[in-house]
Amino acid sequence: MKKILSEISAGELLDKISILEIKLNEIRDEALLTEARKEHDILNKTKNKNINFSKEIEILYNSLKDNNKEVWLLIDEYRNCIKKSDLSSKFTKLSMDIYMRNEKRFIIKSKINKILGSDINEIKQPTVCDKQNEEF
Repeated sequence: MKKILSEISAGELLDKISILEIKLNEIRDEALLTEARKEHDILNKTKNKNINFSKEIEILYNSLKDNNKEVWLLIDEYRNCIKKSDLSSKFTKLSMDIYMRNEKRFIIKSKINKILGSDINEIKQPTVCDKQNEEF
């Protein structure tokens, strides 16, 4: 297949790389690891060529990665609830926690995009929780 090249925001690129780094630490299947390594290498080259990693960006990147690791763990628990057909209050709490972590993720990526002057910026429809997110 031909390569598909498309412009993305700096925040989206760093988000994708952070998720791939988590996958490289968590996935045990060698075939899946090979694919994750390949994508990570390609995106990391793009990052190194296009993003000046200042201290401020490094702090935001680490926060993004920590947040994404939390989402990974929450989703594992969420999947276990589904597997056990456990749709109790724990399931509801996990759903809300995942939602709030994804809201935080959006905020961090937006800060990265603003600092780096990205031409493309992620947008989202304002929600009831937006006021709560100001603390992130």
